[in-house]
Amino acid sequence: MNKFVKNSVLMSVALVAVAGASTQVAHAAGKELNWTLTGDLKTTDPSNVADIPSQNAVQATGEGLYRVGTSGQPELAAAQSVDVSDDGLTWTFKLRDNLKWSDGSQLTAHDFVYSWQRTNNPKTAAIGSMFFSGIKNADAIQSGKVTDMNQLGVKALDDTTLQVTLDRPLPQLKAELAMMYFFPEKESFVTTTGKAFGTTAKDSLSSGPYVLKKWDGSSLTYQYVKNPYYWDADAVKTPAVNVTTTADATTSFNLYNAGKADFAQLNATQARNSKHKHGFTTVHTAATTYMTMNQKNPVLKNVKLRRAMSYAVNREKLAKNVLTGAAEPAKTFVAKGLTKDPNTGKDFVDTAHTKYVSYNKAEAAKLWAAGLKETGKKTVKLTLLTGDTDAAKQTGQYLQSQLETNLKGLQVSVKSVPAKQTSALTKAGKFDLGLSTWNADYTDPVDMLQTLVTGASWNLTGWSDPKYDELYRKATVTDANDKAARYKDLVATEQYAEKQGAVAPLTYSKITALQNPDVKGVYVNPVGGTFDWKHAEKK
Repeated sequence: MNKFVKNSVLMSVALVAVAGASTQVAHAAGKELNWTLTGDLKTTDPSNVADIPSQNAVQATGEGLYRVGTSGQPELAAAQSVDVSDDGLTWTFKLRDNLKWSDGSQLTAHDFVYSWQRTNNPKTAAIGSMFFSGIKNADAIQSGKVTDMNQLGVKALDDTTLQVTLDRPLPQLKAELAMMYFFPEKESFVTTTGKAFGTTAKDSLSSGPYVLKKWDGSSLTYQYVKNPYYWDADAVKTPAVNVTTTADATTSFNLYNAGKADFAQLNATQARNSKHKHGFTTVHTAATTYMTMNQKNPVLKNVKLRRAMSYAVNREKLAKNVLTGAAEPAKTFVAKGLTKDPNTGKDFVDTAHTKYVSYNKAEAAKLWAAGLKETGKKTVKLTLLTGDTDAAKQTGQYLQSQLETNLKGLQVSVKSVPAKQTSALTKAGKFDLGLSTWNADYTDPVDMLQTLVTGASWNLTGWSDPKYDELYRKATVTDANDKAARYKDLVATEQYAEKQGAVAPLTYSKITALQNPDVKGVYVNPVGGTFDWKHAEKK
């Protein structure tokens, strides 16, 4: 998911050694892993996790009914079995026997009920609430039309039986249930910790492979220690994962070369100079980086001006010259590799691509002039908000140059701030233009397209269009059970968003990195973008 500016995003692959030169980098002895990440850990609250470091934390310390397996597909986890009714509207899960929290207390179906109710309660203002749409009464509860949380379509029939009821069939439900927003939460722990829940290691509770240690809420280093109460603890071979938060790729690179890190993400220069190294790898992602345009600014409400800004950016040069090795030009908002046409097998992006996501200097100038005339302006000043990672700052500077060069009368200032500040400013709507990345949470275009629906919790620009909402509803409600019709609806929804300049897609993400060849079994969720160290082992 978007996560304002995601600092690193990865696709589902085993991060294993890639053939390279014979130079061997020395690494610390022992079975613990030493990992570097850019971006601060902000929370372990499953209901409100957004950024990559926090998603890594919840992925390491929590688990839901399903977990994304090494095949990239959801597999039963906390649940040992599921029974689905013929109409697809009732899912009954049997939990594993003797599930426990990291404090040794019993984990039951009631913990799922509490968590889901908390996430959907408008008072929580949970980031993950939008993913519950389609579960009985979730939309009505979130809008305030229904105030009784017990009307949500989730019930504990007993301590080990959970029943989920839907308003409509959800083809993507199994994939969604592997997401961290559907993880259990222990009511007594959440209420006791109060506002501190998820803000430090001691205010966090684990249901997954690891327990978070040594994090005081702002620590730049912290640790995941094997959880002895985890139901599948025998499968966890690594006693601890030591994480170091770095300000930039240079620090990570130096730690790796000094033998103090088993993994380091590379910037473009490092990638070019490291291709010969043993352990060099490239990882493709199901993520799109795009420019947002805040509708609180009257200028950005003009569709011609929005289209002009999209046309003004040369995505080929951005990917090739600025983000060398870390991106490819985007053709759609929905990420590449997310899904395929059920009839032709073509990637969604090849089916849905329109002229509106392309570089056209002449059309940009024409639309910009027309848009300025409509708004009664001769000049426009905008601020572009970005994160402070190398890639974010470089992209921001490139966009500034492209927009000012190709759009007469436009002045763009770039404001690059740390991830926490980016998140706060974006949530508060205190930006004109923003640089954002959405890493899909599951393999369905709905995951990304829902963020543009009117009032969606991740619709942070305030863009609203009744026709878009209707196209989205047709795909997700009217044609939900018709695979071919649903796919056509999703293509139409994407194309309409492109035509209206809802956002300006820029690049599809990938990363280059160095990983210790002695480390095996580290997987990344197919589309979630998080590391999964459950099966990791350093030889």
